[in-house]
Amino acid sequence: MGFKSLFSLALILSLQTPVFAQAGFTLFGGEKDPDNTLTYSMTNNRARARLNLLDLQMRSRNVAMAEIRVSYSYFYDRCFDVPNIQVLDETTRTPYPIEEIKDDTENRVLRIIMVKPIPAETAVRLRMNNFTNPRTGGVFKLLVHFIGTEPNPIPKYAGSWNISFN
Repeated sequence: MGFKSLFSLALILSLQTPVFAQAGFTLFGGEKDPDNTLTYSMTNNRARARLNLLDLQMRSRNVAMAEIRVSYSYFYDRCFDVPNIQVLDETTRTPYPIEEIKDDTENRVLRIIMVKPIPAETAVRLRMNNFTNPRTGGVFKLLVHFIGTEPNPIPKYAGSWNISFN
């Protein structure tokens, strides 16, 4: 094998390709209702990868969403770059204005409070720029709840993402 062949092989192996992941087949720990399993995509699924782009899709709901809460495990500690989180309309990819994002590190909850509620029947995408993957490989779960606009809001379960890292 010549130098050109080795160089070409090294160049091909070094190119990064985006990872489009689906929930796929889950043997243990999956959702009882398959409608609660949400999809995601990311640019790099290697453990400890930095400056990653993670897109978390949420299905449309029959109520408006004033707040989105993402619960995470200790594997995701110091993974989120809070100022670089966006909420996008799934169809138009336009961002919704965010009033505030609170990272409650003690309870491991990201609270995304919207300026105006996201209209009912709107699918959204949580875009996390500069996301740092967990230190170890494996499948890690993120849970999402939302709060509607009713007078006494109660967090409603919207589903979970089972995210796989190599």
